[in-house]
Amino acid sequence: MGSIAAVNPFQDVPAGRTGPLETLVGQFRADTDPNRTDLLVGVYKTDQGKPYVLPSVKEAKRRIFNDPDWHHEYRAFAQGSPVYRKLSEELLFGPDHRLLREKRIVSTQTLGASGGCHVGAVLLAQHYGPWKQTGNPEIFLPTETWLNHPHLFEAAGIKTTLLPYFNSKTNKFDFAKFADAVKALPAQSVVLLQSNAQNPTGSDPSPDQWRELATIFSERGHLAFFDAAYPGFASGDIDTDLESVRLFAEREIPLIFVSTYGKSFGLYSERVGILSVLAPSEQVGKNIEAHLRLLARAESGAPPDFGSTIVETVLSDEALRAQWREELRHMANRLKSRRIALREALEKLETPGNWAHITEQNGMFSYVGLSVEQVTLLREKYHVYLQDSGRISIAGLNDFNTEYTASSISAVVKATASH
Repeated sequence: MGSIAAVNPFQDVPAGRTGPLETLVGQFRADTDPNRTDLLVGVYKTDQGKPYVLPSVKEAKRRIFNDPDWHHEYRAFAQGSPVYRKLSEELLFGPDHRLLREKRIVSTQTLGASGGCHVGAVLLAQHYGPWKQTGNPEIFLPTETWLNHPHLFEAAGIKTTLLPYFNSKTNKFDFAKFADAVKALPAQSVVLLQSNAQNPTGSDPSPDQWRELATIFSERGHLAFFDAAYPGFASGDIDTDLESVRLFAEREIPLIFVSTYGKSFGLYSERVGILSVLAPSEQVGKNIEAHLRLLARAESGAPPDFGSTIVETVLSDEALRAQWREELRHMANRLKSRRIALREALEKLETPGNWAHITEQNGMFSYVGLSVEQVTLLREKYHVYLQDSGRISIAGLNDFNTEYTASSISAVVKATASH
């Protein structure tokens, strides 16, 4: 019997690519200029540019470390502890919500919002009826969306198609174009929405626009795939920022909802997320829960426990929960103050253009309206790093770099004004 020549089965794998954000982060870290400014990554820092650990989180950790029964063994539930899931559902959908009483919201702990999007994508790819009928899994994303969204869905075998979202001339959400595009989609399409503080634009629908979108989704039978990475960072109040999700749920619009505590609790590296599905009945909810359990096992075997225990500790204590809400409000207000400072500095420098959109947008990010040429010049001449799209991380501004950032932007805009 002849032998088979040894062949490396991976020899035809093409060279990998580094994502654009990772490339820019690498360039920033290699930059030795004393004025280098990082406006790339959405991580809230203090006004002095230092990492911020919420006092409520510090207290929760103190209690955990002092608990003699705390351990690192596997937890009993692949979907995360029942307490974590219950507290999350009550926080995100509102306590004593009708759908919770009817046991029609089913949830699983996830590895941040990225893991939640991936689990939701796999669940849809395997079980979403309209896709199974057509054999054409496809999700519709805003043209301006988080850079990782397309990768997460395409990795699950789902085609991604873009919808118009942002008007670069007005630097605002283009509701008319987006609503018309959603209306024109085939019935029972899947559309990704961000509940608030939209990444990357910082531009959200108004309450009236959310209501109109909910009507369109209801009439067309669309499924809303909500990604809520920043609840609380738009208005300062988590309930206000999640009104859109609760509106869609109350109207019985098919719904997958992903959220993370990475931003609101400052637990970025702990990867603490939650995925919830609105089921049409309690029995279907039990069926979905069984599949979520299998997906959770496939994703991580057992969910990481430390971050979720911190969240449990805070949310289960009334005083600590109230303290956390105030700390979240504080972060949102500081971001608003930084927007005001950047806008005022640009206007004081008589920078060409209208900069009102900086304070009209909200959350961690702003589309400031710079061209690729201007962004490149900012990096190469002034060592101010932002994405080619012109997205600025407002969270990266602080007492030491806001004036320099404004002067650099002003110089670049003036230098390219005739282009």
